[in-house]
Amino acid sequence: MSKKVPPKLKQFAPLKQRRLDELLTKNAEGCITDAEKHRLTSLVDEAEQLMVENARRLAAYTEREGSGVPPDAVPVTVWLTPGHAER
Repeated sequence: MSKKVPPKLKQFAPLKQRRLDELLTKNAEGCITDAEKHRLTSLVDEAEQLMVENARRLAAYTEREGSGVPPDAVPVTVWLTPGHAER
């Protein structure tokens, strides 16, 4: 019997993730420029899309493999803004 291997999940490139973290920090501190805020919005949209794609990939894998819920699984709630998830 072969071992089931879950799909590879996509991630931000390290430089893009670092920039997102920097902009989130600047936004929280209230010292973000309009151009930076525009870039932050773009990166957040991209991150949300990536999370939706990964969730769909995992859901398809679970459905295809019929893996069910592992006995030690912990339920997780994810909140998405409908406008962003629909893209």
